[in-house]
Amino acid sequence: MAAVVDSSLTLVGPGRAGRAFLRSWASAGGRVAQLIARRPEAVPSTAFPGAAIRGLSEERFAPTDLLLLAVPDDAIASCAASLAGRLRCSFAFHLSGALGADALAPLRPAGAALASLHPLRPFTGAEGEGWRDALVAVEGDAAGAECGEAIARALGARPYRLSADGKPLYHAAASLAAGGTVAVLSVAVRACVAAGIPEEVAREALAGLSSEAVAAAGRFPFERALTGAIARRDVGTVRVHARALAATSGALELYRALAEEILAATPGRGREEEVREALRGTDDAVSRGAIGSA
Repeated sequence: MAAVVDSSLTLVGPGRAGRAFLRSWASAGGRVAQLIARRPEAVPSTAFPGAAIRGLSEERFAPTDLLLLAVPDDAIASCAASLAGRLRCSFAFHLSGALGADALAPLRPAGAALASLHPLRPFTGAEGEGWRDALVAVEGDAAGAECGEAIARALGARPYRLSADGKPLYHAAASLAAGGTVAVLSVAVRACVAAGIPEEVAREALAGLSSEAVAAAGRFPFERALTGAIARRDVGTVRVHARALAATSGALELYRALAEEILAATPGRGREEEVREALRGTDDAVSRGAIGSA
């Protein structure tokens, strides 16, 4: 069987995710036969050597072995329906983490095997971003998923097979780990700014602290990786934190929600109700006017 990177590839959507895929595809020795975009005139031809730059509205496209839709989730089904009858392919993939391969169903009657590929990695558009070493969730029909796993391995990534039913929860978890982490960091930075530290200084310092904590969670069980006043059951410090955070909009509510997860992940240390009472006690102080609000 020929290597998957010897297949002809057509990519729809040269955005951040699409460019990251193509960067790894090229590094693995693959080539791009066609690149389809809504605004082909905005795509620099020098960025994709050898690829025919086509507009999505064109009447017909050359047949391709692999079709990859790197478009927003809400556009996948309509894009697949639009391409059906105008582009023949052996395998069709999309990159959504939440949707199943059936979003590509309009391409099936022409004989395409369908699958979805989702790299567990954020893409910011920075140069050098790719798929190497990423976990890639693979889902689809038997032939499509098998081809998808081969693509992931060729790119130096780690494929992991999921069911269509499992994808929404998987993607929600990924969103919590990525966007959720950054959102927590945003609240933490606002609190530091209120304490008198400039935003750029706080953002850089707290991002570094967060990176170290996340790296520890990758090496150790959560019970060992979690640190801080709640994990140690330093009730007095928790009370001080709560009073201070009450003045930063949304910070205390977030702290309380995270406290419950930290308590659950560090069982057997005692004083759980004391920690909860310390956090509830702040409400009484606010109602008496002892703590201002933002």
